[in-house]
Amino acid sequence: MKLSHKLMMVSAAVLMGVSPVLGMASNSVQAAPVAHAKGVNNTYGKNSRVEMTKTMKFVDRNGKKTSKTATKGGKYTIWNVKTINGQVYYSIQTDLKYWIPASATQGTVTYKSGNTTYTLKSDGKKVTTTTSTAKKSTSKKTTKKSTKTTKSTSTKKTTSKKAAVKPVKITMKNKAYVYDKNGKRVNNYLNTKYIGKGVTVKGLGTKTINGVKYYALQPNHYYVKASDVTVKQ
Repeated sequence: MKLSHKLMMVSAAVLMGVSPVLGMASNSVQAAPVAHAKGVNNTYGKNSRVEMTKTMKFVDRNGKKTSKTATKGGKYTIWNVKTINGQVYYSIQTDLKYWIPASATQGTVTYKSGNTTYTLKSDGKKVTTTTSTAKKSTSKKTTKKSTKTTKSTSTKKTTSKKAAVKPVKITMKNKAYVYDKNGKRVNNYLNTKYIGKGVTVKGLGTKTINGVKYYALQPNHYYVKASDVTVKQ
């Protein structure tokens, strides 16, 4: 009896020291946060939600297919945005393990880079990008002379707004390189140097640089050649 009692006590101790580990998959659950990675932009988290428009395999941060499947109709919170091989991809976890192409989703994702806020809207076929830049406020003197200057400046601003160019939708015919205001290629537009084929963005007016016509992605900063895009009013 004493031996049986001891065996029962040992068995109970072993059972108390072992606890089952249960896992539950959920699209809205994020992994533990990680440090900001190169070429990756953090979104506004739960404000960025998309739905899959097709079934496909997730890829890793280098664009290689994984064994995990993203099912059509599946809804995900997007935590990061990155450009892989000229295409915009979304990360569904903050550990950057699983990515889906933005063009295979429908929804809106927003993130900030520097002073510029980027809003990406996808409809399952193309991705449209809009930007907004925070303006710095300047202090003005309250003297009579400064009041006259303020009125003059205000009039000029009102006039320029009336003369603003109406944005148009431009779609990349092929891989389109991005240029600065001097016509030189850049490497830092959305962490890439070109926009992938079929991607649609807003053209914010035109500009001729060294005799070549360009459409502005962000006036005085980023441009694409008019010959690389098709325009839809």
